[in-house]
Amino acid sequence: MDGFGVLVAVVAFILGLVALNKISKLETRIAQLKIALGDMAARQDRLPAGQGTVAAEELPQVAAESVGITAAEAILAEPETSVETESAPSEPEALQELPSANWTKPEPAPSRDMEQTLASRWFVWIGGVAIAMGGLLFVKYAYDNGLVPPAVQIILGLLLGAALVAAGEFVRRKSGPIAADNYVPAALSAGGIVTAFGSVYAAFALYELISSTVAFGGLAVVALGALALSRLQGPLIAALGLIGSYGTPALIPSEHPSAWGLFPYLLVILVASFATLRGRAWWWLGLAAVAGSTGWALLWLGSMFTAADILPIGLFAHAIGLVAFFGVNGWQILADETDDTGKIVISPPLAIGLAGLAAQALLLAGLVYQASHATSAVVLLALGVAGACFIAWRRSGLAVLAPLAALVALVVLMSWREAAFHTIAMDEAGLWSSVLGGDAAPFFRWMLGAAVALTALGIAGTRLKPQPLLWSGLAAAAPVLFTFGAWARVAAMMSDSAWAALLTGFAAALLGLAWSNRHRHGEPVHNLASGIVSGGVAVLLAFAADRLFDNIWLTLAIAVLSLFFAIIASRMLVMLQANAATALASLVTLRLFLSRELWQDDRTLPLGQHWPLYGYGVPAILFLIGSRVLKAAGYVKSAITLEGLSLGLIISLVSLEIRVLIGGGISTDEPQLLELSVHILSWLGAAYGLLYRQQLYSSFIATWGTRVLLAISAAALIGGALVVRNPVISGDVLLGGAVFNTLLLAYLAPAILLALIATRIHLIGWDQLRSAVLGLSLVLTFAYITLQTKRLFQGRLMELQSLTVAETYAYSAVWLVFALVLFGAGIRLGRQYVRYAGLGVMILVVLKVFLLDMSNLEGLYRIASFIGLGFCLIGIGWLYQRFIKPVEPVRS
Repeated sequence: MDGFGVLVAVVAFILGLVALNKISKLETRIAQLKIALGDMAARQDRLPAGQGTVAAEELPQVAAESVGITAAEAILAEPETSVETESAPSEPEALQELPSANWTKPEPAPSRDMEQTLASRWFVWIGGVAIAMGGLLFVKYAYDNGLVPPAVQIILGLLLGAALVAAGEFVRRKSGPIAADNYVPAALSAGGIVTAFGSVYAAFALYELISSTVAFGGLAVVALGALALSRLQGPLIAALGLIGSYGTPALIPSEHPSAWGLFPYLLVILVASFATLRGRAWWWLGLAAVAGSTGWALLWLGSMFTAADILPIGLFAHAIGLVAFFGVNGWQILADETDDTGKIVISPPLAIGLAGLAAQALLLAGLVYQASHATSAVVLLALGVAGACFIAWRRSGLAVLAPLAALVALVVLMSWREAAFHTIAMDEAGLWSSVLGGDAAPFFRWMLGAAVALTALGIAGTRLKPQPLLWSGLAAAAPVLFTFGAWARVAAMMSDSAWAALLTGFAAALLGLAWSNRHRHGEPVHNLASGIVSGGVAVLLAFAADRLFDNIWLTLAIAVLSLFFAIIASRMLVMLQANAATALASLVTLRLFLSRELWQDDRTLPLGQHWPLYGYGVPAILFLIGSRVLKAAGYVKSAITLEGLSLGLIISLVSLEIRVLIGGGISTDEPQLLELSVHILSWLGAAYGLLYRQQLYSSFIATWGTRVLLAISAAALIGGALVVRNPVISGDVLLGGAVFNTLLLAYLAPAILLALIATRIHLIGWDQLRSAVLGLSLVLTFAYITLQTKRLFQGRLMELQSLTVAETYAYSAVWLVFALVLFGAGIRLGRQYVRYAGLGVMILVVLKVFLLDMSNLEGLYRIASFIGLGFCLIGIGWLYQRFIKPVEPVRS
């Protein structure tokens, strides 16, 4: 192709534009006619009966006059139009003024058919893409074949792009009222923008006619111009402008990249995007602008960041947050938006603003970390936190931003690498040991400064805001988290007493806040806010006690705090304060049972090994007092919890003292039979005492305390006394004399207590277990009789098998007597299950006599065994006939 061919192509393209303009103008007039006809038809249908109508033949003339065209043109255009296939117009204002009885809502507009969609939209877009590709291919073809000088090619490409943009704007202006539905202008302009963009890039990358700076500026001008043009021609142009704007730095890389060069450019794009967005519903544009700006900033942080970039990146991060949040609605975005039900809604502008704030937080956090927590970077982060707190303060629906900003600050500050170094250690100091780093002092100052500032903000919000819950949460959490974080990393910066004083100061401020709000505690929301603050007080005071005390003294200090919160709960009547008392009491109990520091025989403590007398006794007394205080104030559940913990500690105290007195110390190995039997007796005695109390007045603690104690005692008796610690099985030497020995405590005494408990077990709702309890009592009694007989024959060290014939006969004799006693008692008391027990023992004797005695006994022992069994069986039969009335059969 020569120069003439190029000229012909340009002329043909211009003629095509002229024809396209004519066609567009004709389509515009036809569409205007359709709209006018539709409006008049709708008004005709709405006229009340009896009023004049517009003749059908007059409609084309009237419609033509309404749009400023001749009647002939309207008549010529009429055959091509069909009122039936038109889209229904929007509901006019005049229609809303008619009485509701005289009109009905028009039918919804029919959906656009496939033919219309393809012809008016998709073909237009495809045509625009084809034009843009043609322009770019022309530049490449000219480059490959050297048709015209490079400078001329670039100029022709720019002229072509400008011509297409001008044609698109010309068509838009001539489209009239239907410009919003006409896709031709945007398609033409899009082709022109892409052509111009490609021409500028070719001048730099292909021909090297311009420098990178000029190319960068040219591409930026084209892209920003597209954003400006999009306010006239629609979102497609905005998308192209945004893509071109953010793609320019990648297409034209700088030989000497500078943050001060890139981020001002990105800021211009961001501002231009939100300026384009104002008054438009293109919400994707705002989100895309935020995403593009954030992506470039993160790419810079991860690849080319230096210490000199702190200020430009930090300022740009703040700009993203400010522009995104205030760029659409300005200061009006600080006003809460609610729906018809009063629920706060998140509008699209607010969603974009929140996305910008999230991007700001992400960039500032990454900047501080990459800058190794340089002072300037931390200051920029602090400004971001302050900005988020300002928004949270001004707009009540966004109050959550304050605790979120505090959380971001905590995470970023805790990641301070040079604050301290930790190594794993398992010693008396804890699980790790710390070595202060070079930045320990600034880390400590920033952490405490943040704790003070955020606590003050939370206190102010709790006092002044109508919805104080989030602010009270900030007030309670900030001092706990920031001071604990500072202590965890740089504990050596202050002494333990100084840490305790700091924590107590925070606790006093929060408790003062709860006390000053007592006149508002009648309102549930303010009452709960004070309860949240009180929870923070409990944690702070417990932490302060941990700094001042160790071992059992820390446990006692927390027990005192539990009583303290029970008292203030009864005075202030604030939610969660009673829960704080029970939580602290539970912590005390867990420490006493689980702390490895306490389960030692520390003879340096007062009373030596008997330290449980005050270690368990004092908390038990304090919890009992606290339960009475809370019950009087109406906190029944918390009172029950404290009472149950007190009972558990008292029982544990008795058990520990038994272990010290009998076993020799807390850390002694497995308990022997004597110690186990005393433990069981103490548990059964406590269970019987609770049953007696339950008989006087019902109590949740008495019910469940008795159940737990009975379950533990039964398990210890069956698994311990009868099996593991049974002297016949274990081979242990039996303590005591021939009669008064360990067997008495291990078997007979528990059997008596179980029999007494069975008479009142219905008080705890375990009526169905009475037979089981009595059965265990009989088993223990039978074991005692058997083992005591063995003790008389074998001495303190007993073996399983019988050593003499007399011993074997003795078992039959004592079992017969025991069976007779049970049978007689059953008759006397009228208890069938007791008689059944006697019969069971008698059956055992019968089996022993016929299976064992017949082969093992000799002489008089065998004769006596059988004669005695015979007389007993006959006697039992006589007793049945004499004292037990037979049950008469039921007659049908």
